[in-house]
Amino acid sequence: MKLKFWKDLSKEQKEKILKRVCAGAAVIFVVILLLLLMKCEGCSSASRRKIRDFSDGRGHSYGEKLNGAELFDNEYGEGEEDLERLDSEAEAAEKARKAEEEAKLAEEERARLAEQEKLAAEKEAAEQARKAEELKKTENAKKADEAKKAEAAKEASEKAKKAEAKKAAEEEKKRKAEEEKKRKAEEAAKKAEEAARKEKEAAARKAEEAARKKAEEDKKKAEVEAQKKKEAEEAARKAEAARKAEEEKAAAESKKTAQNSNDQKLIAKLDEIAKKLSQATSDSEKQKLLDEGVALAAQLAESGKDSDASHYILAQDAQKRKDYYTALSELEKAIALNESNYLYHYDIGKLQYLLRRYSDAKSSFIRSCELNDKFSPSVYNLGLTYVKLNDENSALTSFKKSVAINPEYEKGYIEQARVYNRLGKLAECVKAYDTLIKLFPDNNAAIMELGSVYYQYGKYEESEAQYKKVLGVLPKSEEKTLTAYNLSKVLYDDVKYSEASYYGRIAYDEKDFLMNDVQQANIVYNFALIQEKNNKDEEAKRLYNEALKLNPSHVKSKINLSALYMAGENTNADKALELLLDAYKTDKNDFSVNNNLGTAYMLKEDYSSAEKYYEAALSIKKDDEDALLNLANAQAKSGKLNEAIENFKKVTAMDSENLEAYVGLAKVQIQTGDATGAYKNLIYVKNKNPDFRKAEVASLIAVLSD
Repeated sequence: MKLKFWKDLSKEQKEKILKRVCAGAAVIFVVILLLLLMKCEGCSSASRRKIRDFSDGRGHSYGEKLNGAELFDNEYGEGEEDLERLDSEAEAAEKARKAEEEAKLAEEERARLAEQEKLAAEKEAAEQARKAEELKKTENAKKADEAKKAEAAKEASEKAKKAEAKKAAEEEKKRKAEEEKKRKAEEAAKKAEEAARKEKEAAARKAEEAARKKAEEDKKKAEVEAQKKKEAEEAARKAEAARKAEEEKAAAESKKTAQNSNDQKLIAKLDEIAKKLSQATSDSEKQKLLDEGVALAAQLAESGKDSDASHYILAQDAQKRKDYYTALSELEKAIALNESNYLYHYDIGKLQYLLRRYSDAKSSFIRSCELNDKFSPSVYNLGLTYVKLNDENSALTSFKKSVAINPEYEKGYIEQARVYNRLGKLAECVKAYDTLIKLFPDNNAAIMELGSVYYQYGKYEESEAQYKKVLGVLPKSEEKTLTAYNLSKVLYDDVKYSEASYYGRIAYDEKDFLMNDVQQANIVYNFALIQEKNNKDEEAKRLYNEALKLNPSHVKSKINLSALYMAGENTNADKALELLLDAYKTDKNDFSVNNNLGTAYMLKEDYSSAEKYYEAALSIKKDDEDALLNLANAQAKSGKLNEAIENFKKVTAMDSENLEAYVGLAKVQIQTGDATGAYKNLIYVKNKNPDFRKAEVASLIAVLSD
């Protein structure tokens, strides 16, 4: 068979060959594709799991519903399909032969073209080598010529240097002769100058000696004259000093008399200011008295005098500047000078109370009361000190005495009510608040406190009435916002979710009156809780997210929002997990955070992680029923069947009404082969509540009965 190169083929021959090659390639591709299809396997699909709802954001018991023998479903097919041949063996062999010949022709053509390219490259390389050789010869001739020129230049330079050196030697010889001549002339001039200097110095010494002798004589005369003058001046000075001393003595006596009179006036003025200061009511009046009193106290200190009123005023000034220790020191000085002033003991008692020296404060207030038993503030503050010393009965006595002294002493009434509340005496507490509110009907704080007391004792209707009474008279303000918030909490706990939503909305709409973002976040969180109870889950989600924008560290919002993301059919375990892991960074010891983390991992089917966080939750609340049930479900899913059975039994021992635990226990018992125990537990559930997971329980019982 004669072979032809590709370039020698006609257009029709080329097209024919290309068609054959493409057909062969297509056959090979189809065969490979069919072989791959023969290796494919079927896939099984799992039915969607159903999850029960959460309970109060605490997580849930997670368990897949099982249906008897369908625990392990296998949908894989068996056998294999036969494939039809696409071509006969003879046709395939012929096509393969032709493809081989065409490939051989193409290979020979490529070899010929490569040989031609090689020869052309060698020829071009030889030409470049010849040109390089010629260039090299030209450059060598040029370098030789340049070398001769350089040699000639070098010889000329040497001759020039020798001539220059000879000329320099002659000039040096001439210069030395000139210098020698100049040196001899300078030596002669120096000798003449030295002789003239010595003659001049001798004449100067003679003149200086004569001048010295004359100066000494003049000095002696001047000293004699100065001594006489000094003696005369000393006598005059002594006479003047004696005169001035007499005048100063008379002036000092006069000044002392005037100073004593002025000091007495200062002390009297300070006493007057101290008295006015204790009675002043406005801040501006107090500041004016303090400014005047501090200035006068400084004047008195300059004169070396002391005054208890001066120290009292300085103490008041220091206290206003919050320099409490200086104020305390000044009051101690005032008491040292005047121990019988009840105001000094009262004020030092307040400072001691402020500095948490309650025993000292108690002594000071008692002394103030002894000096003036009609001064109600001392009695009232003594009561506050008894509270700090955990002596509620003595405190109550003091508060009662303060209002007995002054029936208009409002603070004494409210503190009585607070003591009764702390002592757990609700009736007396309510009576005290009622008395206060009757005497001072505009005291909204007392009304709100009474509402809080009722709430504390679980009397929601009474608490609700007090908050509504205040809310009706308050203008829009921070106080009104907080009152609406408290009222919504009372209604929420009283299971009045619709009405709670109304007041929660008021607090939410007016939350901007609160300058603190943390407080605003609490308002929003509270409203979210209420909306969740009203089954407005989407609104609750929005509000929880808003609370987190205001306070990114609000753990409760993250917990409840995560619970909403995991509830119902459309769960979002990833979003819930993100929130809970963030909350975990803030408080890893929070029970709900750990419990809900376990639930999120259950949804992700990461049962080992779920088990870890359920165990962490149980380390915080050892016997929590929900967390224990969750742990048992996680262990069942991860194949720890014995541990799961143990924990399911703990739950049923805690709560015989927890039917979910009985069903979970029965499912695990089926897997371990304990059909008797499983049947017993399922019958218990059926008898206890026939409607609880009715179809599932019936199906499992039927399987066990067979």
